[in-house]
Amino acid sequence: MIQIKIQDKNYDIPTDWKDMKLNYWCGLYAIINKYNKRDDDGNVIEAEHSEVELLKLNRDIFMYLTGLGADEMQQLDVDSVNSAITAFSGALEEYKPKGTDKFELDGETYYFPKEFLKRNTFGDYIESTHLDSTINIMKHGRFDVLPEQMAILCRAVGEEYDDDVIPSKTEKFKELSMDIVWEFSFFLTMQSVKLTRTFQMFLGKTEEEVEQAKTEFLQLDSTTSS
Repeated sequence: MIQIKIQDKNYDIPTDWKDMKLNYWCGLYAIINKYNKRDDDGNVIEAEHSEVELLKLNRDIFMYLTGLGADEMQQLDVDSVNSAITAFSGALEEYKPKGTDKFELDGETYYFPKEFLKRNTFGDYIESTHLDSTINIMKHGRFDVLPEQMAILCRAVGEEYDDDVIPSKTEKFKELSMDIVWEFSFFLTMQSVKLTRTFQMFLGKTEEEVEQAKTEFLQLDSTTSS
């Protein structure tokens, strides 16, 4: 995090993933996602932006970082805007995972959901559907629902799943720094193969049949919980 002075006022600009909370990043990602190019199926694709699009993107990011309105921004010199955007661009570099499986928040240590992958109970199989759902959520950039998913899957030692505590945990997990969120994402990626094996074991099906079964189960789970 660095401070940039603009018209005699200091603004904190994040320069690293650890400088941003998950809730803060969700707001930024919504801005960035608005300018993403998509194919006919709605998938994000690599494509160049026009100069006008880049100017609008930088404008919206700058206003989010500083809290300044459009009218106030019109009065600023170009160098002030560029300095903030340049400083912030360092925060968007590809995250290099450290391979952690736990994190601390408010004095409590929470662990990523790996224990059920070592066991073979039906309850653990059900829990793995939540993990698989979260993997798909991450793939589609749905950071806004991650706090709840992490509240369900990440637990302290001895903590059992409890519907009643999920809302409060969700609010707490919105304050997680993005380096932890990316570690969680990396963890999910590494568990994908293990998940498929877990489904295959319980369902006795091929990999293609497993994918179909997982989709049907998640759709049913979504319907019954709504």
